[in-house]
Amino acid sequence: MKWSRTQLLRAKNCTIDINESIDFDPAVFAKMHQIRGLQDVTVSGNIHYDTASERVFADLDIEGVMIVPCSITLADVEYDFHTKSLEVFSFAKVEDEDIHEVKGDVVELLPVVFQLILMEVPLKVVSEDLKEYPKGNGWEVVKEEDYVKAEKKDIDPRLAKLKEFKLED
Repeated sequence: MKWSRTQLLRAKNCTIDINESIDFDPAVFAKMHQIRGLQDVTVSGNIHYDTASERVFADLDIEGVMIVPCSITLADVEYDFHTKSLEVFSFAKVEDEDIHEVKGDVVELLPVVFQLILMEVPLKVVSEDLKEYPKGNGWEVVKEEDYVKAEKKDIDPRLAKLKEFKLED
């Protein structure tokens, strides 16, 4: 997913349509805790070079499946994602953080696409197949609703007498 300035200038109306499938090396995810892999990633849209401003506008539509750990069991969960973005690249030096500065004369979309995918990683995913929460010797994972119910039922006997205390006006 690289295009040189020359390729962009030769394209009809300085616009190139994009419709590509991307595969990511599994080694990329080896040190990441929030994502374990990507499958069926497709990038569609177009890339347009504006010769007057020397900027490239990439209108991207990215979708695929990411493999993320279950928040409860840490088992792999497939999570569908879809994102759209308009990215701006500049061949001239810029101070704006929202514009990607092009190194040399080649616009490379792959690092930008990867960053856009990482922004779509959910904070919490629970497997739909989870029927029973894990437990061990002296510990167990409980649902928040069950915890709240148990807290309402259990009153510390040392504080039980305080329920009878009423403030008088």
